[in-house]
Amino acid sequence: MEVKLESLVPYEQIKNDAGAVFDLVEKNGRVVLIKDNLPAYIIMKFDPLLEPIEKEVAQKFPKYKLHEAMKIVLLEAENNTMHAAALADEIFKRNLYLQKNGLKAKYNQIRARCGHYPAMFETLPGNMIKLKAVAGEHPEL
Repeated sequence: MEVKLESLVPYEQIKNDAGAVFDLVEKNGRVVLIKDNLPAYIIMKFDPLLEPIEKEVAQKFPKYKLHEAMKIVLLEAENNTMHAAALADEIFKRNLYLQKNGLKAKYNQIRARCGHYPAMFETLPGNMIKLKAVAGEHPEL
C-alpha cells in the first residue's frame, strides 16, 4: 500500500483538528495516523468499487487454522517438537495464524489445541508440543 508523505498524520491531530485530517482523506484517499512513531490507524475514504480490506489482507497472509499452522511449523522442527511458546512465536513470525484481534496465538491456546487434536499432537513435560505421525502421513515429509 503506497501512502503519500503528506498523508502521515500525528494521532493527536485527529483529536485537535479532525476536519483537516478528513480533508486529507478526501484529497489522498487515505491517511495513516502515527502514534508513538509507528503507524497506528488507517482512515480511508469508502469506495464501493475497491476490494474489501479482508481480501487484501488475506492475499498477504495465508489463512490457516491454528492446528494447521502448528503442523506446518512442527514438521520442520527437530524431532517434530517445540516448546509451546516458541511454537506460538514461530507461527506468528511466519504469519501463518492470527487471532481475530490480530494478535499472535498464546501458548495456552497452542496447548488447548493439542487437546482438541490428540491424534495429531502430544503434550510433553515442560510445555513441549510434539507432532505425532498422522495416519497415512510421515511427519518428516
